[in-house]
Amino acid sequence: MMALFAEGVPAECMASTFNSHGWVALVVTAVGLLGAIYSLSKGFEWVREEADCKRSKKEPPDRRTAKSWLLGLWVLLPPVWLYIEYIFLYRHFGKAACFESFKYAQQIVSEGWIGTLVVLGGLYFGKEIFGKE
Repeated sequence: MMALFAEGVPAECMASTFNSHGWVALVVTAVGLLGAIYSLSKGFEWVREEADCKRSKKEPPDRRTAKSWLLGLWVLLPPVWLYIEYIFLYRHFGKAACFESFKYAQQIVSEGWIGTLVVLGGLYFGKEIFGKE
């Protein structure tokens, strides 16, 4: 399995990753994944809560502020991290031969971020966006 991951990545890019800034990226990645899991679970919890209130004919609590804050964090923090990683970490610790691999990894991460943002936006504000009640 590891051979599939390393295929196409120059050997010098695979060596000593965690001796420079790799541990920072690993921590930020772990925090980001935990944040994504938390944000998605809260979104599903709020959808379930709204459905339960609709069934019992109660008024659902207003979660607009919490939804806006979580979505706002997702709009701002990942691109800020990508910028910091590119400008400060890679330029200081990165290897010139690995720049294309780094750019490709950032492209994949940014596409995942956009996908997460779309899912969260739909989950949090889908009814308002599509005008359905």
